[in-house]
Amino acid sequence: MAKIMMVAKYPPHKLDELVKTYMRTDKPVYPDFLKKVEHWAAQVTDEKHKTYAVYECPDDKIIESMAALTKRFSFYASVEGYTFQCELLANAEDAIKEYLKK
Repeated sequence: MAKIMMVAKYPPHKLDELVKTYMRTDKPVYPDFLKKVEHWAAQVTDEKHKTYAVYECPDDKIIESMAALTKRFSFYASVEGYTFQCELLANAEDAIKEYLKK
């Protein structure tokens, strides 16, 4: 299973608008094979609130999962100042093993 992390930032004064957007029922749905594992809110950084959400998907569905996540998070980007990035995660030990194979 692959893990994908979504990192989002938004201005604190836009929290009410973001919550209203989050509560809307017309937001894009996640495919059945994509599962939210964790979702955290972090401290205010650079004058913005920050959240981290980690999703899990089958290895053969990474592209489709990233596309679905981008579509969903773009929906929230209708809130002025909201930004996000999508990151494919790797287990640190596995990444080191791959690096050492070089």
